Amino acid sequence: MKAKTYLRILFGTLVLLFALAVGYVYYFIEHYPPPFTNRISLDAKLKYIRNNIDVNKIDTFIVGSSIGLNNVIGSILEKESKCVKHAVNLSVYEATTLEAEQLMQLTKTFPNLKRIIYSAQYSDLPHPWRYENFDANTYIGYMNHTLSWWRLLKFYFKACNNLLFCYERSQKWENKHMQPDKFTSLLFDHTCSVPLKIYKQKGVGGRWYLPHPPIMHIESFRAIARMAKSAKEHGIYFYVAHQPYRPELYKKHKSVRDGIAYFDQKVTEAIKEYNGTLIKLQNLPLNNSHFADRTHLNDRGSAISTKAVAKAIDNREKEK
Repeated sequence: MKAKTYLRILFGTLVLLFALAVGYVYYFIEHYPPPFTNRISLDAKLKYIRNNIDVNKIDTFIVGSSIGLNNVIGSILEKESKCVKHAVNLSVYEATTLEAEQLMQLTKTFPNLKRIIYSAQYSDLPHPWRYENFDANTYIGYMNHTLSWWRLLKFYFKACNNLLFCYERSQKWENKHMQPDKFTSLLFDHTCSVPLKIYKQKGVGGRWYLPHPPIMHIESFRAIARMAKSAKEHGIYFYVAHQPYRPELYKKHKSVRDGIAYFDQKVTEAIKEYNGTLIKLQNLPLNNSHFADRTHLNDRGSAISTKAVAKAIDNREKEK
């Protein structure tokens, strides 16, 4: 084979492979959340907000772990509260309190924000972990469409530089994240909340009957204090919604009762100086039929919890 012919074939093959890669990246970002971060729930929300939410209308920001994702339903909050008009839920799977504090940086996306709800249970507070390489400014620019075309292109290609990872994500997406009866569900309502349709104990295992140890790190409470302080400095109401524990475990285990009481005490101390509000939800009229596991509410339970949060917000803000 002549050298020129060989080079034409070689470069032609390379160009074809590059074109296929670019084509797949385009297809992937159109149909699946690009891996901007190491949390698929955050990736999915960044994309959903960019494509579906008017950031200028948002007045309520919900943050937390899956305890916020599943237990505070933004669409119900909008209906039940006289104060909440447009909510967005930026809670992320397994977010620690310090990670929730990082997620609060994304409030800058929403210029007309009036309130922040941190939805939590004491099981969110044991570890002082933070996200590595959390690029809040880029995420904000992506969501509110202010990234230049060049930065946006770099953002996409940096996220999709591992095509095998993207392919594997696409293969798991439907079965793992588009099913309403799985804890990994990312079937958002229009506010990025996820009401779970899990009604049976079967398959839940220890998540149903084993209580969390009441371990809470002091840095977690300091993070809550900083969150409340930041909200006050920006003229924003700050709420901590202390989500309920499954009543049978609460009654059975003194460690759970002590953990919840300690959480309430320390959070009250942390936010008092900054006019924050603690919403206690343990005494809601809930039973096993309202829970997906020990702390995650299904759609029946989250409706009750969210209505209680809405009432607390209206009572607090009508004082002004």
